[in-house]
Order: sequence, then C-alpha cells, then structure tokens
Amino acid sequence: MTGGHAARQPYDVHARLEDPMGVLSVALAQWETRDDTRPQPEVRRAANTAMDEIDAMLAELHKMRSLLVGEIRDADDATAARVDALLAARQAAADVTEEDR
Repeated sequence: MTGGHAARQPYDVHARLEDPMGVLSVALAQWETRDDTRPQPEVRRAANTAMDEIDAMLAELHKMRSLLVGEIRDADDATAARVDALLAARQAAADVTEEDR
C-alpha cells in the first residue's frame, strides 16, 4: 500500500525476536535438564534469564501491536474518507439528475 505512512516501520519480526528467542531456548534447555537433587545456582540463573527474555519479547511484541493498531486506524480512516467521497459524488450526481427532470 502506498500513501498515508511516509515513515513506516518495518515489521521484521524475525530480526527483532531472533536473538531473544535463541537466549530463551538455551536458558529453558538448562532449566529443563536441571537436577533437583543438588544445588545448581547456574540453572536458577538460567530460569531468571528465560523470564527476562520472555518479558523482552513481550515488550517487543507489544510495540509491534501498538504500531499495527495505529496503522489499522489510519487505514480505516482512509477507507472511510474514500467511501464518504464516493457517496457524496453519487449523491451529487443523483441531485443533478433529479434537477434535470
């Protein structure tokens, strides 16, 4: 679509979430293979890291969602303006036709 948004932000989901996803995968793998019969502080740190990465990804997704909501509203407004213009033109043509009778 062209028009309205001159400075569009790209939705490069993969680029924005790839690194956090990798860190999350490693951290969760450490957590999943923990041995609860012995102390493993590094595994507990991995769980914290996993939570931090989930929070970071949620924040990034929320930013993308907010951007998308704004763009959807702009697109809906543009659609409404086009419909209003078409309806006004149709009404004007009907008025002219009515006057000619």
